[in-house]
Order: sequence, then C-alpha cells, then structure tokens
Amino acid sequence: MNNIIPFSRNMKIQSTKPNIQIEFFSDEDLARIFKFIQDKIATDKRNADYHRRYLLLCKILLRTGARIDEALQLRPMDINLDLNTITLVTLKKRKNSTRTIPLHPELKEQIMTYFLNFNISPRSQDLIFPMKRQAVDLYMKKMQYQLNIRIHAHKFRHTFGVKAILDHVPLSVLQEWLGHSSIFTTSIYTQITGMDTSMFMNQIT
Repeated sequence: MNNIIPFSRNMKIQSTKPNIQIEFFSDEDLARIFKFIQDKIATDKRNADYHRRYLLLCKILLRTGARIDEALQLRPMDINLDLNTITLVTLKKRKNSTRTIPLHPELKEQIMTYFLNFNISPRSQDLIFPMKRQAVDLYMKKMQYQLNIRIHAHKFRHTFGVKAILDHVPLSVLQEWLGHSSIFTTSIYTQITGMDTSMFMNQIT
C-alpha cells in the first residue's frame, strides 16, 4: 500500500445491506490527524509520551487494519522485527485466535523508534499500550471535536481495507490480513461509492 490515493472528503462504502455505510479517512484527514498528534507532542511537553503512544496506536491501526481490541493487546514480542511480521490476537471469536501479517516498512521504523525512546525490549511481554478502550475513545473524540472530522478507531481499519483494494491487494489476501471468516465480508471494500471511477476505466487497455 505504497501509492497515495487522493481520496475526496466524506467518501463512504455502501454495503449490500440497505442503509449501512462504512466510513474511511481521506488522505487529507489522515494528514490532519497525524499533524494534530505531532503538534501535541511538540507543545504539550509534560504529556509528550502520552501523545506518542496515541501516535503509534493510530499508525498501527492504519497500517495493519487491526481492530482496536487487537491493537491494545499487542506486546513487543508479537512483533518480529527480523521476519517483518506482526501477530494479532483476535478476541472477537469464542476462542482466541491469532493471525500474522506482514509488517509495513514505515510502521517497522516507527515501532523501532518507539521501542528505543521508551527503552522497551522487543522480547517484552508487557502491553505496548497500557490504556483502556474508553481512554482511546475519549482521545479520538477530542481530536474529532478540534478537527471537525468524524474519528473512531474502526475507521482506520476501514481505511486500511479501502487502500489495500485500491492498491490491487487480492481479496483473499486482504481477507487473511483483516481476519474475516468470510470473503463476502471483505468484498464490501470493493464497493466504493461517492468517487469518480473513470480513472479506473481509463486504465483498461
């Protein structure tokens, strides 16, 4: 997912089920969100580490498509910096299951910097993000209020799915990355509405 897709604002996916829309961030939205957090790190010196945690959390959500509960369960030992993989534990199912996905190069660099800054051992079994789901929701609501962008953790997951499809990731691969039990669930990301699709037609030879 290296290509930058110039998403327009307020783009949504319409599912086959009536009245269900899935929101995802535009590139402009993402730029504003990350700038907001980085500005907080620079100006709110007393709580800089607090904001750094949320910066990495948002990067992981965007670059892995992880559910928020999966991201909050991450431990350093779940990230293999040698094999460039990250293992997520799915709590949604009756029995906890894991899936291992490739580690994006940019995310790897950010994780390594984070570990170095916080003096975290890559073999540690402690949680990377010692925070509750409610705290994450509150932080994102504050960003939403100040940026006037609808922000919630699952929206990063949807953005990951859309970007993957637009970067031609096979549906079966995306299904594996997202941990969907059915490929029909994953196929919702192919149903992009609210954008000019003529560019795709122009690419056909």
